[in-house]
Amino acid sequence: MIKYGLALAMLLFTTAMSNATLVASFSQNPSATPTVTATDNGTVTNINITDASTSITAGNAGILGNAIFNFAASSIDAATTIATAVIQHYSGSFCFTSGAGCSGTNFLSGTFSDAAFGGLGGPGLVVNVNNPPDTLNLTSSVLTAADLIAPSTFGLTFANLTPVLAIDGTTIAAFTADFSGTVSSSAVATPEPTSLALLGVGLLGLTFIAKRKHNKENV
Repeated sequence: MIKYGLALAMLLFTTAMSNATLVASFSQNPSATPTVTATDNGTVTNINITDASTSITAGNAGILGNAIFNFAASSIDAATTIATAVIQHYSGSFCFTSGAGCSGTNFLSGTFSDAAFGGLGGPGLVVNVNNPPDTLNLTSSVLTAADLIAPSTFGLTFANLTPVLAIDGTTIAAFTADFSGTVSSSAVATPEPTSLALLGVGLLGLTFIAKRKHNKENV
């Protein structure tokens, strides 16, 4: 009974905190050449975006317009295939700034660790970070800390992969691509009174079940 009460309480807590708000959506400005470059040595893959002119559409946080985007990530394990799909974990960082090389105003930046996945032989690859349970630390000099509260997400889509997605040795093979993505957070999304009440009921129920079990064991 206790485990069911705990599961209920956790479910209610997750529901109360799942109202993430879009901070920004972004994509590269028109470019004659691909802005994403991935290299590999048969064991490790490095994905880089260097000083890419980027258009950013503000979410409720009311930020940005155009910025310089930098992204760097390296694989931290071997690529794994599941049917026709491939997944591989990466660790890295990114920044949207007013100047090249992450200089000037820090509109939004972060560090992360999570997986990239896509269909083998296809033209796309997705990096999707969800905190929790993944690692995602966001910082900004124009947004308050309250705008970046977890749960938070960073999603980056690589499109028009050339050549198509493949594996070289034990890692994702080199490619070039274009990019777009989104960043979201709880953005001062305090749980509604109803959600808090439901969470309270779940926790009280868990406490009652635990006390009842304890009393029975002491009879």
